[in-house]
Amino acid sequence: MAGITQQEVVEKLRQVMDPHTGSNVYDMGMIDNLVVEDGRIALRFTLTSNFCPIGMQLGLALKRKLRELRVEKIDVKIDNYLRAAELEQMLASI
Repeated sequence: MAGITQQEVVEKLRQVMDPHTGSNVYDMGMIDNLVVEDGRIALRFTLTSNFCPIGMQLGLALKRKLRELRVEKIDVKIDNYLRAAELEQMLASI
């Protein structure tokens, strides 16, 4: 879907909450390199710890929330997480 703005993406990201802090992943600074263009969203998601116990849960919540925008492609790169490759592969499949 063309026409999605960066602000619309940010609004969705602000709906993904870290249950431990009660804050959203965007305002916590966990999102960077956000690119929104041509029906595509790309971003880097940086976990707060290499061993974040809810890293998989947060990654899935983030991808599901962004899918609500019905864009052609969502590319999420994971940073600072021991299971980054596994999580990236899982997110790419949904």
